[in-house]
Order: sequence, then C-alpha cells, then structure tokens
Amino acid sequence: MKLGIDFGTSFSLPATSYLGQNIVLLPGGRYGIPSVFYYSEWDGVLIGEEAEEAGQGLDAKNLKREIKLELNSMFTADSKTFTAKQIVGYILNSVKQNAIETAKTKLIDDHLDGVVISVPAAFEHNEKAFIREAAEIPTAQGGPQLKVLGLIKEPVAAALAYFNISLADKTKILVYDLGGGTCDIAIVEANRASKEKYTVVDSDMLRIGGKNWDTKLETYIIHELEKQTGLSIYGNPGYREKIKRAAISVKHSFSEKVGSNYRDRVRARVEVNGRTYQIPLTKVIFDELTLDLLNKTIDVTKKVLERNNANGIDRIICVGGSSNMPQVQEGLKRAFPRKNIQVFEPEKAIAVGAAIYAQFCDGKDTFLSDTAAFSYGAVCLRDYDHPDDFIVVNLIKRGDRLPITQDYGFFTLQDGQTEVHFDVIENSNAVSKYDYEKGSASPIMRVVLEFHKPMPKGTSVCLHMTLTTDGIIEVTADDKNGHTITARKQLNY
Repeated sequence: MKLGIDFGTSFSLPATSYLGQNIVLLPGGRYGIPSVFYYSEWDGVLIGEEAEEAGQGLDAKNLKREIKLELNSMFTADSKTFTAKQIVGYILNSVKQNAIETAKTKLIDDHLDGVVISVPAAFEHNEKAFIREAAEIPTAQGGPQLKVLGLIKEPVAAALAYFNISLADKTKILVYDLGGGTCDIAIVEANRASKEKYTVVDSDMLRIGGKNWDTKLETYIIHELEKQTGLSIYGNPGYREKIKRAAISVKHSFSEKVGSNYRDRVRARVEVNGRTYQIPLTKVIFDELTLDLLNKTIDVTKKVLERNNANGIDRIICVGGSSNMPQVQEGLKRAFPRKNIQVFEPEKAIAVGAAIYAQFCDGKDTFLSDTAAFSYGAVCLRDYDHPDDFIVVNLIKRGDRLPITQDYGFFTLQDGQTEVHFDVIENSNAVSKYDYEKGSASPIMRVVLEFHKPMPKGTSVCLHMTLTTDGIIEVTADDKNGHTITARKQLNY
C-alpha cells in the first residue's frame, strides 16, 4: 500500500489507490485528523480529537495548533520541550496509524510501501526538507518512520485528482487551493498522450489561509466580549481557546445551507466564568471583516493568470476546506466572470491526488513535470584579488523544468586544501548572477566538499547541483582527475 498524505495546517488526511479506486483512509464521517498536538504529564502526548478534547480551559496552554506554519519553533508544556520536527512527526505517525487501521477494516493490504506528502506550492527548500525528515523520524522516538517516495505541491495534487475523475485531456486548469494556512495556486495541463502526462505550467503561494479568517473573527468576538464582560480576554489562554473554537464554529456555520440558501446570521457562544455570552454576527459583517484577505488571494490568482496570458484556461477548480466559504466562490466569480468556477472535493482532493502520484514515484515514468519555485545560487568571490567582494551565481533559476542538474567549476586557492565550503542562497532572481552583501539573505545551507587527499593550489573542481522533482537540493562534486569528492549538506533551519 502506498499512501498520499495531505499534511494540513488544520487537518491531515491519508488516502490510497487500490484496484483502480481512490480511497480516503479514515472512518466514515470523519472530516480529517486535526493537526493538533497536546502534552501533559498526566496524559502524555495526544494528537487530533483527543488533543482538542484535553486542551480545554486552563489546559489550553498545553495545546499546539498550526505547527505547519511554525517549523522553526519550540513548544513547552508541563516543563517538557518539544521541537517542531517532533510534533510534526507525532502528527504524521497518527495519520499513519489511522490509515493502517482503516485499511484493515476495508480489507486492503495494510503493508505500507511508502508515502507521498503534499506541501504548499512555494514552500522553501528547508521547509520541504524539514517535512521529509519529520516523516522519517524512527518509531522509537515517537515518529512515523515513513519511507518518503516524494513530495507534491498541494494544488498540483488536487489537479491530479480532478483530472482522474473528469477525464479531461489536453486541457489546462487553474487550481485555487485555500487551506488552513496558505492559498496555493497552480496551472496544470493534462496530456496523457505525451511522455509527461501532467505538466505544471506555473504555481505560486500566499501565506494566508483559513486561520487568518479565524483570527479576524476572534478579534471581533474578543472586542464584543470585553464590552459585555468588562474582562481582559487576551492574556487568558483558556478564554482564547474557547473563542478560537467559537470563531471556527461561526465560520463553518456561514458555509452551511439552510434549505437552498446559506446562513446569513449566526451567534457566537462563549462561556466565561460559568455564564454563556452570545455575540451576534451577520454574513455582511463576516465578509467585511475578511474582505482584504479574500482580495489578496484573488490578486495572486490574477498574477499567475497574467504571467501565462490565461491561454486555454477556462476553469478554476477550488479545493481546500476554506474554499467552502460562500464569499470565496462569490469573489472568484466577480473577479473572473468568464471563468467556470467549480468547487471540487475541497477536503479530499489533495490527499487523493497525492495517493495517485504515489503510484508513479518509482522513477520509471516522468508522469509529472514541475518547475523550480525559486532560484538556487552559490556565494562566490567575484575574483580572487578581492576577498571581500561576493556574488551569487544562480546555477538553477526559478521556472527551470525539474529535475535539473547544473555544473559549476572553480579552483582551489591554497596548497594542501582538504576541503572547500560554500553557502547556497535561495532567491527569486531569474538572473545568472548578482551582487551579494553578507547579511542580505541567509543561506539555506552550507555545502562542505571534502577531498580524498590534500590538494595543490589551482586544482580544478566541478560542482554538480541537482534540484529534484520534489524541490530538494542534492550536491555532488569531482576533481580534474575524476575523483568523487564527498559533499556534505548542512541545512540552516
């Protein structure tokens, strides 16, 4: 069994392809596994619904949400500290266990051969490497110990799921994926007659998602609640968790229909000191509070379409749980009146698409062709006579078709050198080289090249930088005599 995992900001979901069918591996009725972590000395580590249940009242301080957006963070609960990588590992392990248990009930082979994990369209290199490493944490350390077959951009996975059902061929679609933490856009073309069955024409991302809608509602509810109670709400984690849950409930209520129409008024209910307070909200208020967020997602969609002249794209496919909000569909129709706006399996499409892709991650078929979301360059001296004058040489440029390998040659500067190191810069410049000032951009990694023996000054070295289909940098090197040079990557998280 190969899994596709939609590791989401708010919810995570596993799926698999079995006997030609794409199956979501959760018991019926479950929306997904909440990407929520909880720890206490009494309960230990809890994930998902158990974490949400335990993390109420004063115990809300032991609850960690939205870890996907804080991959450099640490979290301390009951004097025990967890790294973000550990927390992601615990969540992925819960997804794995749920998938295996559900597969057994459906009489599916539960032997896990590997997984494909979805990531936002413009996640940076180290964020993707971080997710991969979290998935590979040994089970003995609380991790899932997964064999990662590949990573796939979330809107691209959704496109694969859509094409699998629609059977549309030789067509382009734009996927608008509004999830919990990001809005991801991708234009994907299907052509099953070609070697590359699916081609990613372009993609982009905005770090805005459903949680930002929640925050707008929380702020409004807190303001109204403080007027009613006279209490200060912001500093109390128990109150804040209750308000967050109330805000999420209100958002979901506005996405529900009563008869043939969506709700236009809802009451947020929050219990404070034994008394339940009600804050009335209307759809008009909700839409006004969040209009700026919606407009930003529409702006990034317009930019992607404009970059590609919108040629042959008559369909916008909406996925991601936050696409259920009526204002999203209404806003897209206003902005793109000539486009066919379609909501497609918003909660399931990404996991299913990742599961489809997992079947083709054996290296035998190209299947999917993608492009580099960033440029990657080495920090180098402009010339040997000016030791403080640096440039960035972009070996791989944004938009390059993946996978790609580029070479860079240089010479050793001293006699008896046993190693050379250089820094790699991730950037959005589409030029071959540009001036670099120290501190202007933090290197994403340092590559250390270790020679097989001390080398004389002027030894020719060739560096080979590869950006894989997953968007992960790999580096190898050799000298003028063809000797392989050991290359070690030191990631800067």
